[in-house]
Amino acid sequence: MPPHVPLEKSNVPPQAFVSYALESDQHTLWVRALAARLQKDGVRIILDQCDLAPGSDQFTFMERSIESSNFVIVICTPTYAEKANNREGGVGYESMVIAGALGKKIDSRKFIPVLRNGDWDSSRPTYLSSKYGVDLRNDPYFETQYEQLIRNLHGEPVQLPPLGPKPQFLARPADLTTYQGLTQPSTAKAQESKAVRVEWKGIYPGPCIDVALMNSRHVVEARPDIGLEYPDPFRTKALLDTGAAVTVISKALAKHCKLYQTGITEIKTLGSVQKCGEYAASISFPGTNLRSVDPIRIISADFIKEPYYACLIGWDILRNWKITFDGKSNTAIIVDG
Repeated sequence: MPPHVPLEKSNVPPQAFVSYALESDQHTLWVRALAARLQKDGVRIILDQCDLAPGSDQFTFMERSIESSNFVIVICTPTYAEKANNREGGVGYESMVIAGALGKKIDSRKFIPVLRNGDWDSSRPTYLSSKYGVDLRNDPYFETQYEQLIRNLHGEPVQLPPLGPKPQFLARPADLTTYQGLTQPSTAKAQESKAVRVEWKGIYPGPCIDVALMNSRHVVEARPDIGLEYPDPFRTKALLDTGAAVTVISKALAKHCKLYQTGITEIKTLGSVQKCGEYAASISFPGTNLRSVDPIRIISADFIKEPYYACLIGWDILRNWKITFDGKSNTAIIVDG
């Protein structure tokens, strides 16, 4: 795939025409909501619900809107694809105009498929079959997908950092005990000094440890350019849960920390299935020698209702530690690595 070439930046806001099929009131309202959000985010939207006055010639409106816009956002559904491929109704006429424009410049990025219902095979018109699109099927849809769309419309793709120098590699790392003047501890005494002792008594149902949660630094560094700000790390108690495959937090904690949601997943618990948010986060362990983890995939769930902790440390972190439990004294000794 050729590298993405950003659009030439201009003070003039981009203009986009939204092409969709009239399927239901719910679908029409969803299209209007998407158009309103795009316009709020700096894209001049042309939408028949707002810009086509009664008595106007709809075919002239379609032609001029497609021709004058920088982009055409095609809301893909099985109904849209069927009407477009069969050249039925207004969608069919718009499809003829779009196909004609593509015939003149096949590599044009003007026409952007946005998947709303169905799948790509059933919902994307034939003339857009080779075009990479954006998936907005979920309710709510993934913010990462919307961000990809709005960045493309503004010609502001995600940028990787500048190319850095080649790292300095050790010739025989297994035989060396020092690196850049720092001695690597290898004795049992040094390992013991890194140990973290966790005790639990009274109100705590098991071994709990202090954690500090915040967004992944990758998110914090990338998002301010679109006006988002994030709070400082939030400190809370976390229960070590050897039965959890991944680290889980309460939904209230995810909201409080303003964690950036990257997706939705399903969790089976006690015979039920929960839809849970996925987040790109950073977790550290203040007051200990335990290494922080950034980024880490954290999910949120409703089943964390204990008043004493708001996080379950799962196997995705625990597998990096050596933990010794002493049930008689209610203590756990944790050694990183």
